[in-house]
Amino acid sequence: MIVASASEGLTISRGIELICLQLSPRMNINSKLETEELLTCLHIHIFHPNQASRPLFQNLPLNQQYIMDAEDPLRLGRDGQTCIFVLNDTSVSRKQLSIQAYRKAGSHCLSFMIQNMSQKVKLMVGGSELRYLERAELDDKVLLRFGRYELLIWQEPGDSEHKYEVLFETRNTPPSQELGIDVPCNPPVMDTGLPLRSFENGGPVSQEPLESDETAILV
Repeated sequence: MIVASASEGLTISRGIELICLQLSPRMNINSKLETEELLTCLHIHIFHPNQASRPLFQNLPLNQQYIMDAEDPLRLGRDGQTCIFVLNDTSVSRKQLSIQAYRKAGSHCLSFMIQNMSQKVKLMVGGSELRYLERAELDDKVLLRFGRYELLIWQEPGDSEHKYEVLFETRNTPPSQELGIDVPCNPPVMDTGLPLRSFENGGPVSQEPLESDETAILV
């Protein structure tokens, strides 16, 4: 039997301590990864026919994961004071739409409800039309349309009950075209209750909706 000397034993002990110190950060990382919750992600692919020539999406966190508290509503509109996600477009309502996370009874997964917050602009959710303050449950994959905007939303499920992620991305082609949906949104209705005419004095007129405090100037 080989008996190690005191000095050799001390050297071996220090070597073991060094190995443990080297491994401990990795062990901590692995432990953190094992305990982290996987967040549900709302992928929002957005399109507007004039997005190449106008900075409509300059205020959106494009291609960046944005973490939301599950109890807070996701508001989209042109007013940066009341909306988390802002569209740089005067034809968009101050508060255009709101998405709220919730849990169904007996389920640990997050589901989502959408509400039309605009008094002037109708919101198309799939094939259904939502008027002001009307709500609808979001399917796992659904196309939203208002004005000339199209938003394709699809959910990547997670197990967290407290937070979720939002990821905005732009599309180069209309999602409706990719989905084979050719039915356009209904033409916007002005305060007079009459649809906006397609042509005025021989020239095209914008088909984008206007808020009641905005004025259409026809040249």
